[in-house]
Amino acid sequence: MGLSLPAVHNQPDGGWVCEICQNKKGNKIHSVREMMLGFRDKFRYLECEACGCLQLLNPPRDMARYYPSDYTAFCGNERSQIVLLQRIRHYLRKRRNQSFLKRQDWLGRLLARRYDHLQLKAFVRIGARQEARILDVGCGSGTFLMDLKELGYENLLGVDRFIPQSIACSCGVRVMKGALEDLVDTSWDVIMFHHSFEHMPDPARVLQRVVDLLAPGGRCLIRIPVVGWAWKHYGVNWVQLDAPRHLFLHTETSLRMLAGAVGLDVQNVSYDSNEYQFWVSELYMRDVTLASVRMRAPRNVFSKSTLRDFRSRAARLNSERRGDAAVFELIKL
Repeated sequence: MGLSLPAVHNQPDGGWVCEICQNKKGNKIHSVREMMLGFRDKFRYLECEACGCLQLLNPPRDMARYYPSDYTAFCGNERSQIVLLQRIRHYLRKRRNQSFLKRQDWLGRLLARRYDHLQLKAFVRIGARQEARILDVGCGSGTFLMDLKELGYENLLGVDRFIPQSIACSCGVRVMKGALEDLVDTSWDVIMFHHSFEHMPDPARVLQRVVDLLAPGGRCLIRIPVVGWAWKHYGVNWVQLDAPRHLFLHTETSLRMLAGAVGLDVQNVSYDSNEYQFWVSELYMRDVTLASVRMRAPRNVFSKSTLRDFRSRAARLNSERRGDAAVFELIKL
């Protein structure tokens, strides 16, 4: 079933209006191919001259076509890929996760360096209490919530409109098939979007619902792709464009404007991009789709030295606030 997306206003003078800041002067239109699945359909994105936000102009009638059942297998990996017997894999994942909460030992530190967990790193920084009421929006099957449950967090709920049906895990974690509007009259201390916000068709309305659902003193955590060095360098081959699934790609400026308009204040921004921005964008420049290589690790496409260079470049761009992914921490004004 297709999603209803907001219209972009076409002005009499032929200009396109930015949905975030309403600017219509100097905006550019870019033609972007779908390259993750390999359809190569073309889509138009507006680049706002004022706030820098990129936004999809011509969404497909049936967006579900672009979300196959194994969609998450195509996405940038944030989960452990330790190839061990299933019986000990869970134990090692737990040791890795505990290291992010300062309960470190040599094995946990080693696993955390080798198998990063960007979601958990971002979550830990906001200092949520273990009794906090935590909502994860666009959480898929709820893997991250299961990690939090194992670390001692009890009041957890996930919501995702794309899962086939609601999920009740044996560990007590629940994931509801639905959206924020289905949670009226609930209250949350933490509301999280881990690379799901960019898939939502009306970001202003989503943030307004966040304001309505946040408890006093509550925090919103948004992890999203951001327009930075990779967009300037790779242009329409930048992997995080991810046409047509990514509807809005923000800059710090545009996200702050959007948040401020609904009564949210951006307290902190940190960058957490990785080498994915380089190696997949390089493939797209060569007209190679992600689907054609996803069963092979990037080390089978690029040399070890090249991948090391990608990782070091990503770290440098993050330190310079020019990476292609960032974490926004917001509170109510």
